[in-house]
Amino acid sequence: MSDALLPQLGRRHLVQGLLGVSGAAALLFVCLYRTEPAHLIKSFGALTLSAALPALLCEISVQLSKALKWQAILSRVKKVRYSSTLSAVVVGAASTHLLPLRLDEIVRSALLARREGIAPGTVLGTVAIDRIIELLVAGTVLLAAALVLDLPGWMVTCCWILGAILGVAVLAAVVLLKSEKTIVHWLHSSRFPVGPWLARGLSSVNLGLRSLPQGRAMLFVIAGAAGEWTATILFYLWMLHVFGIVCGGEVPLIMAIGNSVAYMVPNVPGALGMYEGVQSGILEGLAAVEPSKALAVAFASHAILMIPVTVTGLVIGIWEFRSTNGQQPAASSHSVAEKD
Repeated sequence: MSDALLPQLGRRHLVQGLLGVSGAAALLFVCLYRTEPAHLIKSFGALTLSAALPALLCEISVQLSKALKWQAILSRVKKVRYSSTLSAVVVGAASTHLLPLRLDEIVRSALLARREGIAPGTVLGTVAIDRIIELLVAGTVLLAAALVLDLPGWMVTCCWILGAILGVAVLAAVVLLKSEKTIVHWLHSSRFPVGPWLARGLSSVNLGLRSLPQGRAMLFVIAGAAGEWTATILFYLWMLHVFGIVCGGEVPLIMAIGNSVAYMVPNVPGALGMYEGVQSGILEGLAAVEPSKALAVAFASHAILMIPVTVTGLVIGIWEFRSTNGQQPAASSHSVAEKD
């Protein structure tokens, strides 16, 4: 199976990307319009290099934990090297900040497929499981926060929206797994020119979806998810400390959830605009932080989350894709059932 099975871009994707960028620009304009420029600039003075280093260490921990979790998910398809998943995660994170439409999923799938000799569609299926797990964890945390904490109405609404997205994702995965033979047969017998191509892609993706970790692998998934969320909460706790914001412990928790929600919008590179709107809104609504300072925290946090991983990912990506030593994706993969 070749990289041709990965999704191709068309005019519709370009339109979606342009709409997303336009929306991000509008959100940034609204955020900036509500602030006082002098106060905004003054607020940035709190972020020194020594203050940024602990936050950067938290972000490094997040990427290490994500790689551990994905390696465990992939283990039922093929035992892969941790260095491969870490490289793919970092390159994917850089792609998230540079490309719209969540193309980072395609980039990191292609890179790992090249390194480990797995069909790209199968890798993409494990990425789908990774996203479903992320949604499940974020939805569970948000639901618990909505039930235990006294949150504003818009945050409770976000909880239900996230729950609905999670339900749709899980339902779609179940339908694909349960009806694979029927759908594949229909695609092969249809008159669509791309029917056989879609059928091969569906089979490959389903192989990845069947790679639900069990036993020891599940423990590593849990450890990776716990490490990722702990590091993210500590990141926001530290950023609030740097900017001198005194608030309850629920604020960094909600900001960690807001981080996930902001990056769910697929059309905007790096969640620009959406991230600033969500995080400054949380600070204003929960901690009564005035708009200029809230936006300064959002901008500073986003810069630490974006710039180092983007630069690192670009260097790794250029090195990886220029290399002639990478393995080509395997023509086929053994089914998970045969390995059990």
